[in-house]
Amino acid sequence: MKPYLELSDIFQEKSLDDRMIELASRFKAYRKKAGLTQVQLSDRSGVSYGTVKRFERTGKISMDSLWMLSMAIGCDDQLDALFSAPMLTADDLRG
Repeated sequence: MKPYLELSDIFQEKSLDDRMIELASRFKAYRKKAGLTQVQLSDRSGVSYGTVKRFERTGKISMDSLWMLSMAIGCDDQLDALFSAPMLTADDLRG
């Protein structure tokens, strides 16, 4: 237990590490739904087994590896939707 409080303790904000681990956990659920082991996913995607294992444990991964893994299990459309083109207003176009 920490001897002090942080803002995240009070406002229950998630740290970057927490968010990355949650993302990896959701990805792992997709992998399991696809019926693949980490080794099978590695073989199918071309991403090393160590990278797959580290990603699911820590959430740390390069963007290109994340794309390759996502395509291998058929959820790359979710990445496409992540930063879809924003709706621009007339004020945006003027500025």
